[in-house]
Amino acid sequence: MNTRNNPLHLWVQAREMALMGYVTRIIILETGLTDKQVRRIYRDLEDDGMEVGKNRTSNTIKSGASLVTNQLSKLHASLLMGFYRQIGGRAVESSTSISALDRAYRMYCAAISEIASVSTPMGKEAFQIFTITDAWCLASEVRSGDAMFEHCCDCGCDFFTSVNQATGIHCPHCFQPLNAKGAAMPAVEVFAEPA
Repeated sequence: MNTRNNPLHLWVQAREMALMGYVTRIIILETGLTDKQVRRIYRDLEDDGMEVGKNRTSNTIKSGASLVTNQLSKLHASLLMGFYRQIGGRAVESSTSISALDRAYRMYCAAISEIASVSTPMGKEAFQIFTITDAWCLASEVRSGDAMFEHCCDCGCDFFTSVNQATGIHCPHCFQPLNAKGAAMPAVEVFAEPA
């Protein structure tokens, strides 16, 4: 039995997505439910005592142009989308996998949380994390071919890159910005670059 198009499956998926913090428009796009049906799901969740809005920090869908703006955001995107690609496999290049994206996002949040707890000298702006909606936007760009992974021959790492990104940085792992004296900045200064 194909449960993918089962109405009950779609309601369950929409409910899970609402709890994860996806914006309404993404829930509609992924499930095919109407705006009215999604609003009913929100209302039901709130009646059950769930705070749906606490996980949703924005109501906008962004692109690589506003998400990948500097070395730090490119590192974050590479980490998050690297988890997503590892979990979802090659299938994520042709369709968005919400279950793989949810799992990748949880791993990404856990990794950032672990790094932040031992790296306070870097400054808290280094740990401004993407939202689940941002993760979907990046995954959507991978699916559409507007984003991909490139391999760096210098460091041997794969990194995420978007045709829409607002930065010219090639490999965020190798990039060393110059300080005012024209010398490469130490790694701690690189990570403390404002997001």
